[in-house]
Amino acid sequence: MKKIKILHITDFHFRHNGRLFYSSGKKINNGLILNGHNVLNISDRDITNQRKSIFDIGSKKHLFNLIVENIKNFRPNMILFGHVDRLSYLDFIELKNRFKQIKFGQWFLDPLIKTGPDFEKNKSRFFLKYQFCDANFVTTSPSSLNFVNNDRTFFIPNPIDPSIDVYKNHLFKNEIDVFIAISHGQHRGILKDGYKDKRTKFIDKLTKKATYNIFGYNKNPIWGQKFFDELNKCSMAINLSRGKPIKYYSSDRISALLGNGLLTFIDEKYQYQKLFTKNEIVTFKNINDLNKKILFYKKFKKLQKKIASNGYRKAHKIFNNKLISNFIVNKTMGYEIKKKYSWMDD
Repeated sequence: MKKIKILHITDFHFRHNGRLFYSSGKKINNGLILNGHNVLNISDRDITNQRKSIFDIGSKKHLFNLIVENIKNFRPNMILFGHVDRLSYLDFIELKNRFKQIKFGQWFLDPLIKTGPDFEKNKSRFFLKYQFCDANFVTTSPSSLNFVNNDRTFFIPNPIDPSIDVYKNHLFKNEIDVFIAISHGQHRGILKDGYKDKRTKFIDKLTKKATYNIFGYNKNPIWGQKFFDELNKCSMAINLSRGKPIKYYSSDRISALLGNGLLTFIDEKYQYQKLFTKNEIVTFKNINDLNKKILFYKKFKKLQKKIASNGYRKAHKIFNNKLISNFIVNKTMGYEIKKKYSWMDD
């Protein structure tokens, strides 16, 4: 693998004081470094948040000028954007014209589901950089999106980082059956007043014969180390994402569930059965099917732990942050990919 210089521009959440130390941006960044690349970071939202000026609304000019100076000094081979929304269309045109020798890529983790939350907003954010990037990476199958070019839009799973996802719940007894965590935006850290989430109706229909550790519904979401502390109390988890199921999409929560050894339930319409066998993850058809399976695996603990263990090993293998970061670099730079995994064929 050729070692290159990468300017990685994304939100590293410094202003949140460690509350989001397990963000996907950090996991991707760690993967780039572990693969031997020279990586320089710019945390766009921390920069614009810290500098206020009535002459530069949103500190957008300051951010753009800072990026240009970093490019001049660092001279990267590649610029990787992650959810960078503070630059304008004209800013990207100027960057592309001034630095023609540099390859541009972006990763985008938010849902691009027509029936899902914030579709038009997310699509607009994605497209802002899409037209300027040599490669784009999304956590939804591009084959399910009719507005992207599949030649330069690629699926990536939510990454697992073995330095962050260090817990092995499948090896221990757990006091609670099922872990569920939903939220309405990680930047707020608290529930939105009056916000309606269809997932709560689903949660209300879960069997009362199992025990649950639920966050983001009736009590605030959890962040930081507390997220893992509460997750570690449970043996199983339900992966619930907003919006109608679409092939391969999931919030980054799935990497925490599989990556830390919980037996994970997911709706079969996400088609994760194409990535994991029935001995590695448990899919369900509807709420009745899920309730039956929760009670079944609650009863048969040995089988429960076996599937959780298999899922843990498989997820750490194919969702590894080094593997995903390597895929991002190879596709953006136009390098050959010698070893493929199932999700790369989409």
